[in-house]
Amino acid sequence: MSISGSGAADSSASGVCVPASGSSGMAHNESESAALPVLDLDVLHDLEEDMGSTGVAHNFARDYIRIWDKRRTYLEASVEHDDADAAMDAVLSLKNSAMMVGASRLAQLAVNLERLVKGGDLPGVRRLLPFVALTGEQTVCGLQHGYLPPEA
Repeated sequence: MSISGSGAADSSASGVCVPASGSSGMAHNESESAALPVLDLDVLHDLEEDMGSTGVAHNFARDYIRIWDKRRTYLEASVEHDDADAAMDAVLSLKNSAMMVGASRLAQLAVNLERLVKGGDLPGVRRLLPFVALTGEQTVCGLQHGYLPPEA
């Protein structure tokens, strides 16, 4: 699976979600992440095709949304407790799930977080936590309003 922007949909396109533009004062790595689409629908469409229906992909997206706060909270707690092993576990979970759901921007941010954790820079991870929270919320919004069908 690729986290490239080809054929990607940005969740802000619906006008409902938080704007995709990065905030001022971001470092190069964060602005690099901000240049990517929030959501690459091609990844989810590939999953639909691989499974032969939309049901599995829709359920995966709903599960992703349901446990987003748990993933974010686990990362924040691990960093708050200066637990590098737990932080790496949280970052890998964040990265892999983001890649699988087509969350290109969040996946790239998680790659940056992984580098920081490997380098022992938990203060650097701590500085990125607001971007993780914002990007995760944009991803959830993109899935809810740009991919999943409206609830009946």
